Amino acid sequence: EIIKGIIEYSPVRSLARIRTTSNKAIQIPKRTGVFSAQWVAEVGTRSETTGLTYGLEEIPAHELYALIDISNQELEDSVFNLEAEIKAEAAEQFGVAEGTALVSGNGVGKPQGLTNGGLSTTNSGAAATIADASGQANGWIELFYALNSVYANSGTWLLNRTTLGAVRKLKDAENNY
Repeated sequence: EIIKGIIEYSPVRSLARIRTTSNKAIQIPKRTGVFSAQWVAEVGTRSETTGLTYGLEEIPAHELYALIDISNQELEDSVFNLEAEIKAEAAEQFGVAEGTALVSGNGVGKPQGLTNGGLSTTNSGAAATIADASGQANGWIELFYALNSVYANSGTWLLNRTTLGAVRKLKDAENNY
């Protein structure tokens, strides 16, 4: 038995779309232009509707690795299954590194994280100030309705445990949770 600390994995991994590839990058079709529909009378003249264009979004595939230098003697003479332990440890550390990159990766040799580049965000403040003066969730509700409907319908709230705790303590006008 080996005594180990608990490994914390990022919950963002469960929201990510995972694709297996042997290429250095994947290309995903992307709409780059739209057209406007036009009204016309029943016998009116119709001209070609232009503006609809497509392109490719290229997402680079980055390599995550671990290089463990261990001798055959250490593998053979260990009092426990050292090879299995190293595989499990590598899987844990890969999960930790991947989770960190999914949140805060800068796209240089690692994935582009949620907190870097091109994503729209609405910062609601700190967990300590999530409720209004009477402890109600008005700011939280306003934040939800400030989102474009397209995003609100399919969006996901990502909260750390401190913020989640503050949300759980929000009360209504009758002081009920």
